[in-house]
Amino acid sequence: MWPIYLLLQNFGWAILIFTIILKLATLPLTLKQQKNMAYSQLFAPRVKEIQRKYRDNREKQAEELQKLQAEGYNPTGGCGPLVLTMLILFGMIDVVYKPMTHMEHIPSDQINHTVTVAIDTEYASIFLNEYNVKDKELIELYKDPATRTQMFISETNNLAKYEHEFKEDENFKNNYSEKDPTVITKEDREKYGNFTEEEFADITGEKSRLSAETISRLKMVKTKYASLQKELMALQMYNKYPQSFEESSLMSDTVKGQIANLKDNMIFFGLDLGMTPEWKFNALLIIPILSFIFSIAQTLLTQYYNRLNNPETADVGGAGMKIMIYAMPLLSLFIAFSVPAGVGLYWTINYALGTVQAVLLQIFYNPAKIRAKAEEEYKANHKKHQEVTTTAVVTDADTGKEKVVTKTESLSQKEINRRKLAAARKADAEKYGEEYNEEDED
Repeated sequence: MWPIYLLLQNFGWAILIFTIILKLATLPLTLKQQKNMAYSQLFAPRVKEIQRKYRDNREKQAEELQKLQAEGYNPTGGCGPLVLTMLILFGMIDVVYKPMTHMEHIPSDQINHTVTVAIDTEYASIFLNEYNVKDKELIELYKDPATRTQMFISETNNLAKYEHEFKEDENFKNNYSEKDPTVITKEDREKYGNFTEEEFADITGEKSRLSAETISRLKMVKTKYASLQKELMALQMYNKYPQSFEESSLMSDTVKGQIANLKDNMIFFGLDLGMTPEWKFNALLIIPILSFIFSIAQTLLTQYYNRLNNPETADVGGAGMKIMIYAMPLLSLFIAFSVPAGVGLYWTINYALGTVQAVLLQIFYNPAKIRAKAEEEYKANHKKHQEVTTTAVVTDADTGKEKVVTKTESLSQKEINRRKLAAARKADAEKYGEEYNEEDED
C-alpha cells in the first residue's frame, strides 16, 4: 500500500486501489479453486452415499472418505482464497493501526516522541476541563516543590479522599464528560502533564487527593497509549490540539509536517479512517452497514450459484457448513465495529469486489463447462491408471531374430495385483534356483 499512498496521498484511496490489485493478483488462485471444486463435485454422489451409509459410524465414514481422497477428492480445495484473505486482513489491521510507521515511514524514536506529546496533552486536557478546578489546583501544588506534600494525606488524619464538587449533582452523574479547552499550549502540557513513572504513581496512588473520576481518566490514558492503537490515539489528539504538537521541541519539523499531512490523508469522503465505529448514529456507521450488506450479498449469491450449477452438492457438508457460511456476515459486522474504519473499509471493498467477481465468473468461467472438463480429465486419469504397458523380448518365428514387443492392456486392479505377485514369485524362484510354473498361480 505504501507506494500507492505516496502516489495518491490518501489512505482511503490507497486501500481501495490496493484491494483491487489484490483481487486481480489472486484471480488465478480463485480460478484454480473453481476447478478444484468442480473436480471434487464429481465425488458428491459417492460422498453423500458414504455419509448416508455410515451416518452412525463416524470412524468408518472417515475411512471411506479418506479412500476417496486417494482418488482425487479434496474437501478443502476451496479454502485457499479464504485463508489468504484472513491473513491479509491481519496485515491490514496492522497497517491501519500504525499509519505513521507504514504510510509515512516516520522513525520509531520520533513516533515515540509524538506519542509522549499526545499523552501529556491529554493529561493537560483532563486537568483543564471546567469540572476539574480543584484537581487542577492540587496538581499545581504537586508540581511546586514547596507545596508538593499537600498532594497527599496522612493515614492518621482521618480525612476522606477529596470528593468531586459535582458528585451529588444528578446532571453531573448522568452527563459527566470532559469539556476540553479550545487550545492547549506547550506551557499547559508541561505544567499539567509531563509526569515521570514515579510521579504518575504518586498522583494516582492510594494517598492521592485527586477525585476518583480524574484518577480513572489518567489511568485510562496511560493504558490506551500502551496498546496497538497508540499511533491513532496520538493522531486524534493532534486533530484536537495541533498547537501543542507544533510547539513541541521533541518532534522534528519534518515529522510535524508528516503528522499534519497524515491527519488530512486519513480522511476519506469525510470519514476519519482512524476512528472506530460505534453503535450510535454517525457518519462512520455507514462502513459497518455496507460491510454487512455486501457480505450478505456475496454469501447469498454464492449459494444461489452453487445450487444452480451443482444442485446435487448443495447439501454436502450438512448443517454445520451452512451455519459457518451464514455466520460470515455477522463476523463482518463484528469486525467492522471492533477495528478502525480503515479496516472496515478494506473488508467492505473486498466483499463488494467478491460479489462482482462471482457474477463475472458465472458469465465468463461457466462452472458447467469447468465441470464437464473436470469429468473428462477424471475419466482420462482413471483410465490411465488401469492401463498397463509391458515390454518383452521375443524371437520372430519367420526370421529367427529377437525383437522387442510392447503391449498396452486395460486391466482390472485385481489382475494388476495378480501379475505383480506372480512377477515377484518368479523373481524369487530364479534367485534360489527353483523351477517356476506360472500355471500354478491360477
